Amino acid sequence: LAGVIDPDPQAKSLAENAGAAYYPDTALFLNEADAEGVIIATPNDTHTTIGIQCATAGCHLLIEKPIDSDPAAAANLLAVAKKAGVKVLVGHHRRFNPYIEAAKRILDDGKLGRVTAVSALWTGLKPPSYFNVAWRRKPGGGPVLINLIHDVDNLRYLFGDVARIYAESSNAIRGFPVEDTAAILIRFNSGVMGTVITSDVVASPYNFESATGENPFYYRAAQDCYRIFGTEASLNFPEMTLWRYTGEGEQGWEDPISSEQIDVEPGVPLKKELRNFCDVIRNDAMPRCSGEEGLKTLEAPMAVAEAVRSGKPVTFD
Repeated sequence: LAGVIDPDPQAKSLAENAGAAYYPDTALFLNEADAEGVIIATPNDTHTTIGIQCATAGCHLLIEKPIDSDPAAAANLLAVAKKAGVKVLVGHHRRFNPYIEAAKRILDDGKLGRVTAVSALWTGLKPPSYFNVAWRRKPGGGPVLINLIHDVDNLRYLFGDVARIYAESSNAIRGFPVEDTAAILIRFNSGVMGTVITSDVVASPYNFESATGENPFYYRAAQDCYRIFGTEASLNFPEMTLWRYTGEGEQGWEDPISSEQIDVEPGVPLKKELRNFCDVIRNDAMPRCSGEEGLKTLEAPMAVAEAVRSGKPVTFD
């Protein structure tokens, strides 16, 4: 670790505990430290400014998700990084989650046949104290941009680029200017159709954190949050159960259907993400979530907000 940069002087103790130097600002760090890469874990709207500073200095970038709060700013950052010859990894860490990795292998191996549809849920209850922070009660602070962006990236990683999005939202329960519930229809370029329900005002175990146990602050209920449907089989996620017909001859709904449990080897996604960043820097590996991928993921929830505002579907180029 070459150094810890933070305007808050309390970060100095963190740096000391890690045996690293402390810097109160980015410019001083870039002037004095010898670093190959930088992890940018700052407020979303500062990612581009800091990223351009570091990229211009020749540092490869691991940027916490989302890549920025503004797609135009993110595109500018990527242009600067390309010109500087540095690589960008965006911290959509769930691409490194063992369950997502297992689902990706199942799809790539063709075990589901041709995937036709996916049903996804991110539903839970944020307590009243969560909203003591003012920005969480304003547009942009709701479950679409804060929580659902993770699931959108998961779905993009599994099924490819988004072709069209339509959405409806409601703030009927809390009455804040930001949504508390949304229903989304996604069409992927691959032809896969997706439905997504998100709500942060319900008593529910159906969300990625509670389902996978990835976040220790969430109670692990181990319930499915995605169901993926294919012509040969369907998959419960993250239960990782494959369902397929077992009858002879022509297959159909009258035939017996059996289940197969897929084992998943445990692992810590953030550690895997850091290893990927090291490989990107030292071994010229491909970022699992490149800057371009991070930008496409950011554009999807932005399209949800636009679809809600306009009442019309948003089509991607």
